[in-house]
Amino acid sequence: MNYLIIDIGNTNIDFTNFNKITNKFFNQFTVDTSDILKGRLGSVNKKIKKNFYKGAMCSSVVPKAFNKLKKLLKGKNINLNEVKDRNINLPIKIKINKPNQVGSDRVVNSIAAYKIYKKNSIIIDFGTATTFDVIIKDTYVGGMITPGINLSLKVLKEATAKLPLIKLKKTSKFIGKDTVSAMNNGMYWGYIGLIKELVQKIIIETKKKYLVIFTGGLANIFYSSFPFKDKVIDQQITLRGIAETLKFNLKNI
Repeated sequence: MNYLIIDIGNTNIDFTNFNKITNKFFNQFTVDTSDILKGRLGSVNKKIKKNFYKGAMCSSVVPKAFNKLKKLLKGKNINLNEVKDRNINLPIKIKINKPNQVGSDRVVNSIAAYKIYKKNSIIIDFGTATTFDVIIKDTYVGGMITPGINLSLKVLKEATAKLPLIKLKKTSKFIGKDTVSAMNNGMYWGYIGLIKELVQKIIIETKKKYLVIFTGGLANIFYSSFPFKDKVIDQQITLRGIAETLKFNLKNI
């Protein structure tokens, strides 16, 4: 009862095997999305066994990468389903004006929050964009999208003559004493201020209490700096959400 789970993001693509009986992931690996878009499929081709899987489910925000992987897997007798395909049912409701516009990654993150944590949740995903998603009971009610931290740092470097590209670090200092520390401190505390304010606005607008779930590349750097009483860090929430969607659709896979 092995299934292939794939998270296709703008920067990376995560692959993992999922065993329905044990409910566990194994043999996880990651490739650069750019490699797949350029047709560099060799490493994926070697690691995915033919006739080993009952089926495959993915979340994709990069259609071209999805199409390339779907074609590759078809040659291995694996049918790749995407969570927003018409034949796939979702275990949550999506209550926004244009449901088709919400990214698959945000959908499955919300599904994981509902199925695993069973609480009203705000999911903060530190990816290419920093996204906020709000799920109340079994309903996704919307969210926010802000520029990603690494993307912002890259733009600062590319749009200026002298600012360097830096790697963000956690800091207890506010005032920078040189260019690098000024950029680091400003970005670090600036995003903390942004996140605190947006979470508070969500609480005020909805009049609800939430579990705040941190995920994505820089979640570990920011997690301990937030005073939220009910919080958790979950770096596999997207894969877990895809797996929950798969289990909800076994008859359709």
